[in-house]
Amino acid sequence: MTKKILIVSKERGLAQFTSMELQKIEFLVDVVDDGTSGLTFLGERDYDLILVDFVLTDMTSKAFAEQLSLLKPASVLIVIADREEAEKHQEIIGQYAVAIAIRPLIMEELIDQIHRIFRGREFIDQHCQFIQTRTSFKDLRIDTENHTVFRGDEQILLTRREYDLLATLMSQGKPLTREQLLEQVWKYESATETNVVDVYIRYLRSKIDRPNQPSYIETVRGVGYAMQMV
Repeated sequence: MTKKILIVSKERGLAQFTSMELQKIEFLVDVVDDGTSGLTFLGERDYDLILVDFVLTDMTSKAFAEQLSLLKPASVLIVIADREEAEKHQEIIGQYAVAIAIRPLIMEELIDQIHRIFRGREFIDQHCQFIQTRTSFKDLRIDTENHTVFRGDEQILLTRREYDLLATLMSQGKPLTREQLLEQVWKYESATETNVVDVYIRYLRSKIDRPNQPSYIETVRGVGYAMQMV
């Protein structure tokens, strides 16, 4: 199936050039100038990936991602001005984006990065097809068709990164090292030098766990993380 990409960027000329290059390899691409327009498009149609400027004209990319999470789970790739800025904000970006692209964009590298993201999503989705039959996890369940998560009857609103991390842990049914999680969930090399996995586990726990109850995600000393399987 042809992949659909939305570009949200104030740099109209660069966005149009990127769109044409992506269309040459048979992606379907739409381009909008600001976050509000992007959210309108996303409310009306589905996209496999969203390329978003770190700085938009009408909102931050973080605010965009937070509003997007109320609409639907989606994969966000942040386009940022330079490597120094990316490293400065890496932990924040890691909360809502699956990858970072640094300007000036080298088209061959961007296309390769996009392909890696899609391959990673296919890997996770293939494993998640077996979640409901392979695992029973108290009252926590994943709707793999709609990429949503429920605890009991309550839907837990997760970003796409949070969903991917939870789905990966549940689909494996065994402890995973930080390196394995970085490889399977994160797609940009700079993340290997940070504590982004530990930070992101903390964010995920804050959403799926309940006060005064054991965490659903176990820290396996000397290894990494695993679900507290029943």
